[in-house]
This record gives sequence, C-alpha cells and structure tokens, in this order.
Amino acid sequence: MDIYGISVRQPAAGDIVGDTLPIAALGTAFEATYVWRLVRGGHVLADGFFTAGSMGTMQAFVTEAPVAGGVDPGPAVFELAGDSGADEGEGHGPEPTRVDVIVIPGATGYIPYQVKRGDTLSAIIREVGGGSAVATVRNAALASGLRDPNRIRPGQILRIPV
Repeated sequence: MDIYGISVRQPAAGDIVGDTLPIAALGTAFEATYVWRLVRGGHVLADGFFTAGSMGTMQAFVTEAPVAGGVDPGPAVFELAGDSGADEGEGHGPEPTRVDVIVIPGATGYIPYQVKRGDTLSAIIREVGGGSAVATVRNAALASGLRDPNRIRPGQILRIPV
C-alpha cells in the first residue's frame, strides 16, 4: 500500500465533466504540485497542474481546472497524481489515481429525472432540458449510462445534462 497515495473525492465515478473540472482529494506531493489529465483511448483530452497544501503533509484540497473546448462527448478517465519531484531520467512519478467520468462539453450539471410509465427520452429532454444545447438524447444517454436510449423503464433515474 502506498501511504502517500491520493484519495480522490471529486470527480466521483460516473460524474459529468463539462467546461470545468472540480477536483477534490486528500493527498501529498513534492512541493505540493499535482498533475491531472482527462484521457480517452490513450489520447489526452485535457491536462494541467496546480499546487495545494505543503510538501510531505497529507492534506485535503479543492481546486477547479478549465477543460479546453473541442472535446467530443463521451466516456473518459480522470487521472490525478502528485508530482514525484524526480529529475528527468530518474524514473517516472507515482502511479496516478484514476476515475471513470463522462465528458459533456458545455455541461454545468444535470437534472435528475425519474422515468414514468409512457415516457420517452426525447419527451423527457423536451420537458426537463429547458432548451439547453447540451440536453440531447445522446448526452442524456451518456450521462445516464444507457446502452439503448430507446429502452428506459418506469422508476429509472436519468441524468439530463444542462
């Protein structure tokens, strides 16, 4: 067990990442520098770094990072690591903590909706989405983990991105 590992509190698995990425965790890093990135299929969608806390001290931290535009909606992996402080050639930094997320550019959150008998995803989008450009059938299916957007059932909780 890595006693200096990072415990990511946000984003949580399945969270929606829009134009900004809230990051909350407990951890430590060399000179308290953390590196993050969003990855899909081996390609880096966005990345950056920030400083928090102090060297060698396990501390809780919260920050918000911008995610550049031009990213297609879909699943991705958020990775967060403390910078090891190793000089080039001394090896790589610590293994990052990974969290599966859903990237929906432009989303600022979602509206939960419990499916009623007779609902269709298209009708729910019209009713709940409020004309939001990110409230689409495709994005709602991604955010809700639907394999087939035509198959929803009463009682199911959907997430409608806004």
